[in-house]
Amino acid sequence: MLRLLIATALLLQEPAGEKFDIRVRPVEGDKIEITDSWTNTFRGSLGEERLNTTSRGGRRLVVKMSKVEKGALTRKIVEVVDSYIETQDVETGKFIRKDQPLNGRLVTIERKDGKEQRTGVDGVPEAEQKTMALEDPLTKLFPPNPVKIGETWEITGEGLKLIFTNGDFTDGKITAVLSDVKEIGGRKCAFIRTAYDVNGKSPDGTTRKLSLSGTLTVWIDRGYVLAMSQSGRLTMADADPKTSQPNGEAVITGELKATLLEPSK
Repeated sequence: MLRLLIATALLLQEPAGEKFDIRVRPVEGDKIEITDSWTNTFRGSLGEERLNTTSRGGRRLVVKMSKVEKGALTRKIVEVVDSYIETQDVETGKFIRKDQPLNGRLVTIERKDGKEQRTGVDGVPEAEQKTMALEDPLTKLFPPNPVKIGETWEITGEGLKLIFTNGDFTDGKITAVLSDVKEIGGRKCAFIRTAYDVNGKSPDGTTRKLSLSGTLTVWIDRGYVLAMSQSGRLTMADADPKTSQPNGEAVITGELKATLLEPSK
């Protein structure tokens, strides 16, 4: 009888060492509202002048998975409801808002002949156009293979290039760990902790070092990032005084929250 009770108890437990396959599985017609925000407090110098600045910004997007082929997203429509940056005035302490070029745009991103094409971005600088992509950059932090709770993986080399597409950080690594899996609102979600220790050097000789820690909440069934929080420091050094690049350190934070709209279930 005792053996039977023990066997029954073991069957009711979570499978030992269960692995979770965390990858993007978009469903055509899904619509997600995404709100993100960030802050940047910089202390340093520009040439011989002291430079202390505080800025913040954010976006509110409504994203529709418009077309999915063979499990891959091939067309996405993004309504940029809001996109802004605010800089704090040194004298008054008030934040002065400036709309970003994508603010109010309806952007379609579509893969044709193996390349991403965008419409609705006329007059928008190329660097900002690239923020409108089929793949969420945060998904580049996902593990390459199924993982167990407590298992870690690293992103280096070519993987860093996929995350930092502007080439600011090319060396170092990002370490990630699957810290937990639990249900939120009836959806099984993975919690991924990340630690950035990356650096890079720009053509003008400016060096950058980014130390950042954070957490992602991922809906496993779809691979959508439902929440994100990050905080850390960015250090810049060796800037040529003749350039517009500063030397110093910035304390940075970032937050993201995604709300699933119909027909997501």
